[in-house]
Amino acid sequence: MEKTKRSLILVFLALALFLTACNSNQIVEETPTVDVLPTEFVPEEPTLPIEEPTAIPAVVNLVSSDIVFWSGAASPHNATLSGRIRNFAQSNGRTFEEYEILTADQITPSVKVLLTTAEAGQIEAVAQALTSLPIVAVDVSGLNPSLLNLHVLTSEVGTPEQRAFLAGYALALNTEDYRVGAITMNEDDLGNRTRDSFITGARYHCGLCSARYMPVNYYPFTAQVSNPADSANWQAAVDSLLELAVNSIYVQPEISSLDLMTYLSSKNIAVIGVEGQAGLEGANRLMGVLGSDIYLSAENAVSRILNGEELGSSTGSLELKQVNRDFISDGRLILFERVREDLLNGLVKDSP
Repeated sequence: MEKTKRSLILVFLALALFLTACNSNQIVEETPTVDVLPTEFVPEEPTLPIEEPTAIPAVVNLVSSDIVFWSGAASPHNATLSGRIRNFAQSNGRTFEEYEILTADQITPSVKVLLTTAEAGQIEAVAQALTSLPIVAVDVSGLNPSLLNLHVLTSEVGTPEQRAFLAGYALALNTEDYRVGAITMNEDDLGNRTRDSFITGARYHCGLCSARYMPVNYYPFTAQVSNPADSANWQAAVDSLLELAVNSIYVQPEISSLDLMTYLSSKNIAVIGVEGQAGLEGANRLMGVLGSDIYLSAENAVSRILNGEELGSSTGSLELKQVNRDFISDGRLILFERVREDLLNGLVKDSP
């Protein structure tokens, strides 16, 4: 047993020496070491937020005059309106400004009235934004009639009925004892309408129109002409009115002539004419002429607004021109203007 242990120890030692010799003959390959240099750190630049440029508010040119005229580029009325309203403002101690471009933001509460010939859409925008500002639009089409602060003037010269009504009213207003009459075409539709509207206008002023002194009649009276070219025919019509103590006469423009108007002058008859009526040059007692004057209409509209009066939505430019102050006083002219405005605004009927 002892012998066997020694043999195992010798075998173990021999094996160990053998393994040691084998290991000493192996070549050990070394892995080359590469020095890695540190990369330089470059910090990123911070990204700054992009600021939007601040909008610079536009300078608003404020408007503060009593009367402001806003002119439209295409209107033929601009030059005349500007001159007339500027002179009106100076004569009445009012301030005046004129602009070609205007917005609601520019208009201050001190503006009393805006007169304009601008485009319909632009005017409506201002009217809707400033509902308390009275606006007078001159010869502008396409405007909304429901805008209560918008007054429209047109170049229309009224209807034959409107002219006859105003002639009857003006003659009754300015003739003593209401002794007025009219000469119209007989058996003719226009003649009948002229006659009826003349009577309506005269009675609008004086009701029954009863004269206070002899001869006591109820005016007005009318006479008809069948053939205006026949002097005997129209002379008979005139004489029939003279027999009724008529002192003032309206002649339907369609039957008027120089001879007829001269004959009236020879009888000392006062007349009211219509613009373009034949024979007016022969009338030496002419109270005035009914015609179109859109510039005078604009002045009157501005004046009434400044005086605190309300205007209707629209009106033509039917005016009493060439007013003879020997017949018509300032007070009576004011009354006439009020009735004229009411008539053109549809507040007064021009026929029975």
